[in-house]
Amino acid sequence: MHELYGHEWFAQVALPLGACALVTWISLIHRFADKGRLLGTARSTALCAAITGCTCAAALITITLLLPHAADVPPAVAAAAAGGALAPRVRQQQNQQSTPPFVAVITLGIAVLLDRLERRLAHDMYCHCHRLVQDFGTVPQLRMFAFDARAYLRGSSPLTKERTAINTLYEEVDQYLDDAAKVEADIEASCRQRELQDFPAELHRATREEAEDRRQALAMAKEACVKMLEFGYRTGKRSADRDLVRLRDQALAEEPLAAAGAPHP
Repeated sequence: MHELYGHEWFAQVALPLGACALVTWISLIHRFADKGRLLGTARSTALCAAITGCTCAAALITITLLLPHAADVPPAVAAAAAGGALAPRVRQQQNQQSTPPFVAVITLGIAVLLDRLERRLAHDMYCHCHRLVQDFGTVPQLRMFAFDARAYLRGSSPLTKERTAINTLYEEVDQYLDDAAKVEADIEASCRQRELQDFPAELHRATREEAEDRRQALAMAKEACVKMLEFGYRTGKRSADRDLVRLRDQALAEEPLAAAGAPHP
């Protein structure tokens, strides 16, 4: 091991790049702490790897070009500083005038990759949470899942402010569910009224406009539920996904006792 440390390539290349990669990863975790999961999908993982690779390349060029003129700066320290430049506050304090042209180009590429990563994390989070609610076709089943998900997210959150935020988001979900239930009840009442008045048989069912109103009301309730799930996605652990899927499957398999259009008391 001591012989390894004595090799010039280890001190000048391997150790600095390892330090840069480690600090870059810590900076990414700090930067996107409340925006999603860096390793949530293959694409986000690939973007993280690309950002780390570009940062290490910039660090290597910096070491090669600048350190011969600053022998008192250890290569590992310079490389770690390059990785730490991804942290928001440190990044704003960089001296752009001393940046070599090649490093400036790589830095621009890193900025593009960071923007793409932020968009990818938001997209992955929405798709994951939307998949949890997309199969619900009735208000009672969605209400059952939202209630169970709220209870699970509250129970797994150690912070009071997070539990309060979950309650606030659930109240919005519950309001949209009440609105959707009222729309459903009004449509069923209209259908029964047309049936009692001997309208043609095709008018005993919901009209196209009524069906669209029903779909939109349920879609708005789903979107409110997605917002609550997104909060849990950002603040919770990956292991929670399996439990939420289980709650979703239970709600879909349950036969509601109340009529589909019954408003929430």
